Amino acid sequence: MMTRLTARITRALFTADALALVLVLIALQSFVYGISSSLSNTDAKYFSHVCLAAGLIGFGLGKSKLNGIQASAGIAALGVSGVWILGAGLAVPLSAFGRAVLSILPQIIPAIRSHAIIETSPIIESWAVISETSSALTARLQAWFIGVSRNVTVNDALIRGMIWLLIVWLVSAWVGWFARQRNAVLSLMPCIFLLAGVLSYSEYRIESIWTLVVVLLFLMGIWNYRNHTWQWEKHRVDYSDSIRYDLGQAVVLLSIVIGALAFFTPSVSWREIRDFWRNRDQASDNRTAENLGIQKPRSTSQPVWEQKPSLPREHLLSGGYAQSQQIVMTIRTGELPPINHPFIAADAPRYYWRGIIFDEYVGAGWVTSNVSPQKVQAGAPLIPGLLNGYKRVHLDVELKEPEGRIFWSGILYSVDIPFTADWRVRPQSNLFADQAALLQSDMFAAPSDANAYKADAYVPNVSITELRAAGTDYPETIRTRYLSLPPSLPERVRELARQITAGKTNPYEKAKAIESYLRTNYPYDLEVPAPPEGQDVADYFLFDLKKGYCDYYATAMVVLARSSGLPARFVSGYAPGSYDALNAEYIVRELNAHSWAEIYFPEIGWVEFEPTASQPEIERRKIILPDTSMQTQQPAVVQLIRRFHLEQAVYWIAPMSGILFLLLIYFLLIERWLYLRRSPSLAIERIYRRFYRSGRPFAGERTRAETAQEFADRLLDRVAEIRERTRFEGLLSRIHKDAGALTGIYQSTLFVDCRIQKEDARMAWRTWRGLRWRLLFARMLLIQNKTRDGDTNG
Repeated sequence: MMTRLTARITRALFTADALALVLVLIALQSFVYGISSSLSNTDAKYFSHVCLAAGLIGFGLGKSKLNGIQASAGIAALGVSGVWILGAGLAVPLSAFGRAVLSILPQIIPAIRSHAIIETSPIIESWAVISETSSALTARLQAWFIGVSRNVTVNDALIRGMIWLLIVWLVSAWVGWFARQRNAVLSLMPCIFLLAGVLSYSEYRIESIWTLVVVLLFLMGIWNYRNHTWQWEKHRVDYSDSIRYDLGQAVVLLSIVIGALAFFTPSVSWREIRDFWRNRDQASDNRTAENLGIQKPRSTSQPVWEQKPSLPREHLLSGGYAQSQQIVMTIRTGELPPINHPFIAADAPRYYWRGIIFDEYVGAGWVTSNVSPQKVQAGAPLIPGLLNGYKRVHLDVELKEPEGRIFWSGILYSVDIPFTADWRVRPQSNLFADQAALLQSDMFAAPSDANAYKADAYVPNVSITELRAAGTDYPETIRTRYLSLPPSLPERVRELARQITAGKTNPYEKAKAIESYLRTNYPYDLEVPAPPEGQDVADYFLFDLKKGYCDYYATAMVVLARSSGLPARFVSGYAPGSYDALNAEYIVRELNAHSWAEIYFPEIGWVEFEPTASQPEIERRKIILPDTSMQTQQPAVVQLIRRFHLEQAVYWIAPMSGILFLLLIYFLLIERWLYLRRSPSLAIERIYRRFYRSGRPFAGERTRAETAQEFADRLLDRVAEIRERTRFEGLLSRIHKDAGALTGIYQSTLFVDCRIQKEDARMAWRTWRGLRWRLLFARMLLIQNKTRDGDTNG
């Protein structure tokens, strides 16, 4: 008795409709999870309950005789009423009002007969509470809508929560209604589109939309099967029960594979589309998102549309910063030991400490183009490879006055604390990316509130000879971004660039000519006025002001370099500072705040140039000497690279391993259970049908007048032909034995007098388990022979 009950329960749970209902519930919860995770200061505790209630009501209305308009009106009215009751907190007052009304009903008839007055104060009091609460909520709702209509941000968490509750209610009811119609696309598309819109802004819980896509694929397969079987049963068309298993396998595998590819395959185009729409009318979009409580992406960098063109070191002109001895940070590199001797001078390497890198010159100053924030884990490498022509520098930084960002030299490789990397161009994650591709990565800043950190960086270690021989084969992304100049740039600036670089035959000589021209002809001076409004900064410095501080020098060099065809960018941070030999550390003070220019050289990367007259010129060797420090530092870098490669490999291999594991579980356990849980005769029939489909490529279609044995004979004759033309004779010979045995077992089920036992079904399953792989191998040989014969005939 228990066995039959268990079997009935199992059959009920594993029906197409039951599985589809479970998937719909999973989709609704994923939708609520994605939405609620993207909302800030919004009470989402009722979302899950409202979602389930609306889905079930929509599903129930789908079974009624109401049309779509009637059902929509009822759902909307019920949703608005329910949200209003929750928002205004009317559950208790309405309950009190109902009890008061019910208590008075028995008094009405006696009061009419006796002309007595009914005590209605409980009704009036409870209704007054409902009226006052509703009026207050109405006022808040009006204020919210007025603010939205006037493009004013209104931070009302209650109204925001009510709006989202109503949205969740309507979308969930929609899902339930079309789930009853077994229409997967119409059912889940509103969820997917709404969630995609929210996540494209917040970038939280992206996995929730992936879950919805996978569920959509499953539902499309399940409901497609259910709709077909319903039509077949309606028209009394006979069909095999094995169809559900074959279709189930296909649906599961395709859904998992497509879903895994969608989740793990990088999609640059999606980012570009997202950024395009985000930047269209960005202020209005952000205001709408704030009113609805959608969280901003976790980025501390200012959006491009909010940026005000500026010169980053303008504060040097006031407040005494230019002469301030206040220590900003100390940096140890470990390259030199502490020296406690007054007669020994330390020849410390010269490094620039970069903080912000600008790429877009707009005439009035500098801004950055769109940045994409990336959360970086502690110790994670930013680039997946080692760079030739660079030396590794370890930085032990202690910030005395944190500025909310990380400072480094050269190319930042890793930091021992978690931080945000604001990328304009992310480095390729390809394990085999070449150096040219890695050098195109472009970071605006590295926001962090840390007071101390340890970092590894790569600093160019190239000679003048190598820079002269670098050539002009710039990548297209570098050309597009770092050769651009505003159309308003005066022509005399371009003409000056041509005059300075006339006769120079390579980019390095042109860059040095511009650097020398600025250092020689323009004195350093902090007592300068700001550029007149509407006048180009570089033009004002070069032709009118003719003196200035580091921002003017760096801006002028970048503009002149770009006018000469040299990709250049503006970098702001700190000059090297003073070196304390006793403690073997760089001491960087406020007076070391600085800006400089960098020029891009193919296969080398960004190289610093110093156009500011008050700073010493950068010295470079004509020939690079071997860097013995790399011999001791290299193992640590290689170990970090190997760990990154291992993480990347796991990132890609893990989903495929999961799929293979699921396939292994299916073929070892689930498939056998699916066959043998039926009666022995039915199990053997289904196994034979699989054998028949696998044998059709060899023997062709089986005719009505043909017996199972005749079909097997034709199949074995064809396999014999293949066996004669291959060296795998022993493997294919087993097909004759197994095919004959399986055909015999099947034929025994066709006779009424033959009693089929469970052991016969198990024997058929064991025979088929080995036979199908041999048939698959034989089919591969068949295709190979046909291809070979076609080539021979050709």
